[in-house]
Amino acid sequence: MQFTATTLPEAIKSLFEINHYRVEGPLQIHGAEIDLVARNLSDPFAAPVYIEATVEYVDNDKYGKDVGKLAMIAEIEPDAKRLIVSSSGFTLPVKERAAKTRIMTMTYDELFASFEKFERYISLFSGETEEAAVLEALSNIYEEPYFDDHHGKDLATAYLDEWKAAEKDSKGWLVITGEYGTGKTALTKILQYRWLKEYKANPQLPLPLRLELREFTKQFDARGLLHHFLDSNNLGHVSVDFVLSLIKSGRAILLLDGYDEMAQYLHARERRTCLEALAELSTGGAKGILTSRPNYFTEAEELQVFEILYSSFQQGQLLLTKDSKSVLEQEKQVDDLLEQFIDRYERSLSDLSHEQTVALISRVLDHDEEGKIAVLNLLKRIFRSIEGNDALSLSGKPVIVSYLLDVVEELKSSSSNQLSDGITEWQVYRLIVDQLMMRDFKRCPDILPAARRDFLRKVAMFLSKRENALIDQNSFKDLISKEFKKELGRLPPEARSHHLEKLFADLRASATLTRSTRHEVEGWKFSHNSLREYLVAEYLLAGLQQKDIVLERVPISDAMRIFVASIDSDSKNDFLKSMTALWQNSNSKMDRGKGQLLTLLWEGLLSIFQKEQDPAALCLKAVASEPPQLQHIELDKLELSSERHPAALKGANFNSSTLYGIKFSSAKLDGANFTDCTIEGCNFSYADLNNATFSRSLLIDCDITGASLDNADFTGVHHTDITVVIDEKGARKVLDGKNAIGYLRYRGAKTDQVENLYVLKNHQDFPVVDKILVKLAEHPIRQRIGLEQRGAARQDVTLAKSFMLFLEQNKLVAVCKNRKELVEVTDKGREIINLYSKSDTVPEAILQFFE
Repeated sequence: MQFTATTLPEAIKSLFEINHYRVEGPLQIHGAEIDLVARNLSDPFAAPVYIEATVEYVDNDKYGKDVGKLAMIAEIEPDAKRLIVSSSGFTLPVKERAAKTRIMTMTYDELFASFEKFERYISLFSGETEEAAVLEALSNIYEEPYFDDHHGKDLATAYLDEWKAAEKDSKGWLVITGEYGTGKTALTKILQYRWLKEYKANPQLPLPLRLELREFTKQFDARGLLHHFLDSNNLGHVSVDFVLSLIKSGRAILLLDGYDEMAQYLHARERRTCLEALAELSTGGAKGILTSRPNYFTEAEELQVFEILYSSFQQGQLLLTKDSKSVLEQEKQVDDLLEQFIDRYERSLSDLSHEQTVALISRVLDHDEEGKIAVLNLLKRIFRSIEGNDALSLSGKPVIVSYLLDVVEELKSSSSNQLSDGITEWQVYRLIVDQLMMRDFKRCPDILPAARRDFLRKVAMFLSKRENALIDQNSFKDLISKEFKKELGRLPPEARSHHLEKLFADLRASATLTRSTRHEVEGWKFSHNSLREYLVAEYLLAGLQQKDIVLERVPISDAMRIFVASIDSDSKNDFLKSMTALWQNSNSKMDRGKGQLLTLLWEGLLSIFQKEQDPAALCLKAVASEPPQLQHIELDKLELSSERHPAALKGANFNSSTLYGIKFSSAKLDGANFTDCTIEGCNFSYADLNNATFSRSLLIDCDITGASLDNADFTGVHHTDITVVIDEKGARKVLDGKNAIGYLRYRGAKTDQVENLYVLKNHQDFPVVDKILVKLAEHPIRQRIGLEQRGAARQDVTLAKSFMLFLEQNKLVAVCKNRKELVEVTDKGREIINLYSKSDTVPEAILQFFE
């Protein structure tokens, strides 16, 4: 790092300040100037540090100049610490002389390193600890994955090593996406392990800081994120400001794993707040990696919701307060970060190739030929059906490979090889869970496999709640008491406690669970997120089959939908019949479970009708009659219609439902009922919404580009409860509040009353007319050619001339007597134009032009 005589003291001062010191200087002390004096704010009794800063290489001559001042300090304050900081270094004789007089000598890098107190964190993951041993074992068997996307095919760890070593002006943040089970978490753990070892050997390299975002189920800011990291890794003594400085200077790299696992609990605006924290961390020379399942960084509704507002502000099209400008600048920063993520630096992690899979299995089962054959024979039959009659092999999905390796002994002795070809994800996960249950049964025959499975389903539900990153001991025992109530109730009171402890010891040791020791409270979670998701899906479907509908709400993830969609055709038809029966049940208590089940089953049920012309409409008709009765339910991220398959949903009833991310694109929704709904992030582009009712609904970030809105009823929708998005000449435009109400009204919808300006501004001629009136309000005498041919008038000179003629004919402006090239606002015109410029009302005299 290059310093000047000015920047070095500033850097030293900043370094001490972010580590809780108050720094003054330069100071005159008994006629001598001391560059800096630092006092520890955390310890008022600590000795001050007197600092001399120099960019020169300190030899005996230079040292002699500084030592006099510092020697005087020793006489005045014997306990004071004295420090010379040189950005260029010291000769050996100087260092020896200084040490004898108790004067510290450091380069800036050495001073910086003295504040880097991360030994506990480094030792935890690279020393003689259980955590380090786990990482070492993973590293020993790790099969290097590839990135395979439009950027090319690259060995992931090699690419990331090069990225880490690249100059600061290269790619700052990377988003690594991959479907469930592609090894995103394993990749971040390998990077943490390897990069920590490199850092131990060379502290000049960046320090990897790994965080699991699943632990954040509420929106966070940058400081909260780092506080959590420090607290979780016994680094409470390290200043958050110091860590921020490490990140922004490129001396630390953030490894943020599982954005999707956090985002599934948050709505769009909450996710943007979290991304704002990442934007704050991405400034300067910062580098970071963020992993996620796909589709969390590609929704245009979320990514660009403020883009048009910012553009309008930059172009002077909006008059904003200082606070509003600040908000927009802040939102633009988030959008810039997202654009960087999406457009430039997203890498896609692929499954292992066949050769890699064989190599991994051969390495792990080096001395078990029978096990190797059993696993490979099973893997080669695992497929996922994709569009048409094609199938996608899943033999290289790391999570499936790792689970089959985990149950290899059971596979060798089981009937798994009798399964037919074309094993689906649902079948292989069921097989894995079956084998793990049998392993636990052999270890502890007191709990039958079915009872253990039922209990673990409840644990999976518990861990799917946004507030539960793990299940602690008390919650675990409470769940046992509830699920084994009858068994415990049959025992005498004095034996219940002992039996509860016995059940706790056995169930917490289940092969599907893993213990977490990196939290303030010890707890348990599933060994892989997909296992939890499978058990939740199994639990919800079991409730449907047994007519005992689960009413607890949990997020339905993409992996859960994929699992269920892979169920065999006969089972799907059975579930369709069960859903039809459920919809015919008039018990309102079931409404909470209906929407959750439809969200989970949608892709699977839709596949039954995939050969039909309108599969979505037929599927909804089969489940919820015609027109579909979908009231009082909650649906999330369903594609009910698309341009390719527009759905005929005329008269569909969504009354009082909550709809998140539903795609109604090109749907025929004439007369549909969306009264009293909460509708967020839904796509109604090019849909037929004529005569549809949205009364008293809350609409947030809904795309209505090209939608037909004749006689659509939006009465009772307050202007504070609506934000819509439209595409205007290829650019996204966000309309909120009265602007949104005015747009709907202009397009033929019924709304509550709104000032006519908000309606009229949607007229294609409005920008030209508005600009002329604004210019005349600013200055009553104007050049005619400027009003008719410059600025906004250039969009349509003929229109501008026509409007000027209209103003002249209605005696609102007049040609100046002595200068024919000028026009002047008349007394009549001044009253009308001032009214226009100072209110949201367009005077009747101006309206006549548009009429």
